[in-house]
Amino acid sequence: MSAPKSDKIIAIPVKPHVKTFLEHSSNLGKGPYEIRKDHWLGELITAIFSFHPLTEPEIPADYLPEKTVKLPTVEIIPKFRINRQLLTDEHLNKVGLSMEVMFKHALIFYARGRMSLLNSEQGAVNCFYKEYGIDTDDYDTSAAFKVVNRAKDAR
Repeated sequence: MSAPKSDKIIAIPVKPHVKTFLEHSSNLGKGPYEIRKDHWLGELITAIFSFHPLTEPEIPADYLPEKTVKLPTVEIIPKFRINRQLLTDEHLNKVGLSMEVMFKHALIFYARGRMSLLNSEQGAVNCFYKEYGIDTDDYDTSAAFKVVNRAKDAR
């Protein structure tokens, strides 16, 4: 769902590979996105924005405000009330971090499914990159293999 740009837009910083993944037509598509409260992203935003205040130790170093200034953003237009006076960079960065976690889960489950067909971890990860248009300059395949292997080892 796309909408025209307005002052109601909230820009959430995400890493480039996460933005590419979310912009895929089977996910959110091109933004900005009109998000209702009962949409998965609306529920995530509501949960994170309800914590006041967020403290720095709760946010990894990659998602501290000084690091996220250079990141691309996912733009949303919430179709529900948000008290913007209580909204901080840390809240937006925590949503971005949560979106990265969702990306990793999608990678893990996609790779598991593909590995049952291909019997190749490398082939499964490469298929994920091709399917979602992920650039290896944005997210190195060795990082993706580590994510998939850690999930495999955790079982």
